[in-house]
Amino acid sequence: MKKGFSLTELLVVFAVIGILSSGLVIYNRATERQIIIFKEQAKIMSAIQKAKSLALATFIQQEAPCGYGVHFAEPNIMIIFKELSPSGDANCSDVDNIYTSNAENFEEINLDKVVKFSSLELKDVVFTPPEPKVFIDGTDTRNEALIKIKTTDNKGEKIIKVTNAGQITAQ
Repeated sequence: MKKGFSLTELLVVFAVIGILSSGLVIYNRATERQIIIFKEQAKIMSAIQKAKSLALATFIQQEAPCGYGVHFAEPNIMIIFKELSPSGDANCSDVDNIYTSNAENFEEINLDKVVKFSSLELKDVVFTPPEPKVFIDGTDTRNEALIKIKTTDNKGEKIIKVTNAGQITAQ
């Protein structure tokens, strides 16, 4: 009598291993996309927090800019900018609190190519020192705005909310 496995038994074992490993690969890719979207959500929140911190730090500067903000551009670009007075006015009375050619780019941040903005309820959020006062798209009367990001395959979506009090939350 021969000892060992028959060809049929080996084929069944290899088929089961193949099915289990393909399920693991599919699960791993879905998990990878979720990790990427969480990371990009944190990157957006960090950029907004950085602009807020820069505005607070101007309290101790001699020649402070009129504010710091974040400009959002489709499909996946953010620009942290320094808001400057077009006329060089020290009290910033002629500033519109939106990203324009007068603004000085501080840092440009690209989101991962797997992620894009799906819905932008704002283009600019600006923090003006010394409080800092928050301007959403050039106005301080708007209560809040949402930034929605999603994966390019539409399988994951995250939301960042910014309020006119400067609160930044993830949903």
